[in-house]
Amino acid sequence: NTQTQSAGLGASLVYRPGLWSTEAKSSFVRSEANDVETAQSFTADLRQGRTITPRVDAFGRYGFLADEFAGIDARSTVDGGVGYKLLIGPVHTLRVDGGLGYSHENRVAGEALSFVLANLGSAYKWQITRTADLTDSAIYTRSLEEGEDWRFNNTLALTAGLAGIFSLKASHELKHANVPVPGFEATDTLTSVALVAKW
Repeated sequence: NTQTQSAGLGASLVYRPGLWSTEAKSSFVRSEANDVETAQSFTADLRQGRTITPRVDAFGRYGFLADEFAGIDARSTVDGGVGYKLLIGPVHTLRVDGGLGYSHENRVAGEALSFVLANLGSAYKWQITRTADLTDSAIYTRSLEEGEDWRFNNTLALTAGLAGIFSLKASHELKHANVPVPGFEATDTLTSVALVAKW
């Protein structure tokens, strides 16, 4: 018999005073099988934005990732750019953005990697009912110094209200690195079901 355990914890905060907006989020995931750790990752993101028009905004963003099982000891990314809302709701919202930035990555194997990057991203939300929604966020990152080095992340999630502040959230996350750390896989996926408290 195989004993497998997986646990995760995440938090997010959104603050919108006037034309400004601050979004912070973090997540931690750990899995083990037969008392042997098989996965562990930590991510954190901080985004500061300012509305320019009802459809256009400017943003600055910092991201951190630690995922030894993907070969990444610590990765820090800073970027900034402009976003545009193609759909503004209330049922469907869709935002796309693009920007430039810089990434520094300490790897489990091999030398550290630093490069200037370009980002293209999107964020979609379908408000199915008052208490249920479907979201999809994606970001494509390309090194401006090494043409073969690009990454793509996508997260699809369905959230349904249960009672009061509690909801049930099912999500699927895909991470792909076209040039992975030597000795590691190019694609990682994570499927999860979580209890969410929102206030």
